Amino acid sequence: MTGIKDVAAKAHVSISTVSYVMSGKRSIGDDTKHAVLDAAKELGYRPRKATPDVMAFLTGQPYTEHTGQGGQSPASGTRARTKVLALSSPVHGYTDYSNYATFFFALAARARRYGYDILLLMHEYGDQELVRVTRNGMVDGILLLDVLMHDSRAEVASLLDVPVVSVGYPSNSESVYSVDLDFEWMGREAVEKAATLGHTHVLIIGTNEFAYEDGSNYLIRFRDAAIKHGSDLGVKVMFMASTGYGMADVRLLLDSAFASDADITAIICQTNPTHVNNTLIALQERGLRVPQDISLMAACTQGVHQLSQGVDEMPMDPHASCVRAIDIMMEVLDGKRHDVGAVELLPGKYIARGTMGPRRAG
Repeated sequence: MTGIKDVAAKAHVSISTVSYVMSGKRSIGDDTKHAVLDAAKELGYRPRKATPDVMAFLTGQPYTEHTGQGGQSPASGTRARTKVLALSSPVHGYTDYSNYATFFFALAARARRYGYDILLLMHEYGDQELVRVTRNGMVDGILLLDVLMHDSRAEVASLLDVPVVSVGYPSNSESVYSVDLDFEWMGREAVEKAATLGHTHVLIIGTNEFAYEDGSNYLIRFRDAAIKHGSDLGVKVMFMASTGYGMADVRLLLDSAFASDADITAIICQTNPTHVNNTLIALQERGLRVPQDISLMAACTQGVHQLSQGVDEMPMDPHASCVRAIDIMMEVLDGKRHDVGAVELLPGKYIARGTMGPRRAG
């Protein structure tokens, strides 16, 4: 059976180019478009979804404005809704299960308000799962969690005949609807607050280094924006990934950090409540008072408010991003919007609890 890869190979173009020609989601040059259509027709390729004029060309039928519905072939008509949304949420070795559960239940609760159930897809690299559930007509749409900077699932979205909404902002967002907190603003704001208090040497403690190597979106966007803004402000921002959240790991990391830069007076933790609490203890062990001697902030975190000692925080907001993601999905399914590739960045917030103070004198 002829597939999109065969058409791409014959036309000497990428698979995504074939998809854009079929769907009309992007403007493609006439020569390239004709090459793709000629190859598709010669091979007898029939896409599951295409614009009416493309479908008419491939089938040899006369084109009218009423050919097909919503870009589907006349034979397929409008598919009945399944009332199920797939949630592609890979589990990695560095996955924080408390964060994972919070996002999942926020999405499920909002979907339920629209009468939808969630089909959870947990494979670490879920490209093929997305193709499988859509080809089998199992879902009306797909949600993406744990989004990477360049996410292969966002690339696959161009080949699917259901809408894809990403809770996260991949760089290759052309074929998905994206909603996320504005983590770049949060990174800049965190360093801005430290600089305003006179801090010129700031340490960012990251989560597991594999999350950054893998391209975890929100962690990298915050970190890189903070480092860049620090450079603009004349603030030295050093980043170190944690090797673990236990006391021994925290002590070793702080030993290494202060050995590299003895002038650190502010720390930003991109970790979790356990690590933040152990950092407070380890600083006290070193004779450093918070915030008199050293300032501490948590960022991109959840649950820090439950600690016995309040810590300044720029938290995640799963409820806001997940609610908006489901609402966007419903708008698309109801035909109220067609601006695929749109990105919505929700404002972050800063919660002061008394652990950020002026840089100590001397």
